[in-house]
Amino acid sequence: MAVHQARRGGFRGGLVVGLVVGVMFLVLGYVGGTAMTQGAARTQSVHDAHDLAADLTKAKDSLDQLKSKVEDGGKSLVGERKFPADLGQQLAGMNVDFGGDKLFGRRFSGVPAETTKNLFDFITRVQTLNDRKDLVIALLNKLQKPISEELSRPAGQLPISYVVVVDKDTTASGAFLAALATPIAPDDKNGVPDNLTFLNPRGSGNVKLPRLTAMDKIPPTGAAITVVPNTFEKVCPSTTRGQIAQLMSSMNSLVDEVEGQKGTSDGIQEGKPGLSEMAAKLAESLNKVN
Repeated sequence: MAVHQARRGGFRGGLVVGLVVGVMFLVLGYVGGTAMTQGAARTQSVHDAHDLAADLTKAKDSLDQLKSKVEDGGKSLVGERKFPADLGQQLAGMNVDFGGDKLFGRRFSGVPAETTKNLFDFITRVQTLNDRKDLVIALLNKLQKPISEELSRPAGQLPISYVVVVDKDTTASGAFLAALATPIAPDDKNGVPDNLTFLNPRGSGNVKLPRLTAMDKIPPTGAAITVVPNTFEKVCPSTTRGQIAQLMSSMNSLVDEVEGQKGTSDGIQEGKPGLSEMAAKLAESLNKVN
């Protein structure tokens, strides 16, 4: 009986020990597996962070090239009075490649929260920049002909395009302003003709009247007085001048987005970092992930 009870006790003890050992192995296996999974995830995160840093460096190079091309185009347009004919094609071939797809499937373990936030902000701003670039390309293609014609004339020399009509029907309320049927170029060898043809300000079609040369002798049938071009331009800027201003404004906004904006000394306007600076700082932060 004593032997039998001893055997039963030994069996139970062995069973308990076996169960304890089994649980220990399970725990160790779970911990080891979890650690291995976490280690693999962290390794993947480091790899992803460094890949993104490389893509950001490439994006920065594209941003700097785009800025340089646009600045050169602006200097040609304003400084040299020459339309940058090849700028549209150059910009069309440039794309800042950093969209939301860059983050697909990426792991961000170990990446600072601020860096992740700035990545999303950078992607949004890059998309806006590419949209603005497309607008500049469209304007360059649309306005090449009229702006080229405008810039082909010497600075400050505008064609005579308008006349003031005075005749027996002119009242105290004022004279009529009319557009010449054909503007007179500043370098026209024939000069201003003695008879001027202009659009009828009181109706349709064209009207021809002699050019008034003696202010005290207005013919009974009326006369036309040419308007000094620069004076009219100050009051009513030409459509082409407005188009040049629109194009330059769009080009400058591209440069500002890449270069950034400095804040005012009085603190009224806060500074805004440019995309080139953002790309450099994000790449630096991601390269530090290990």
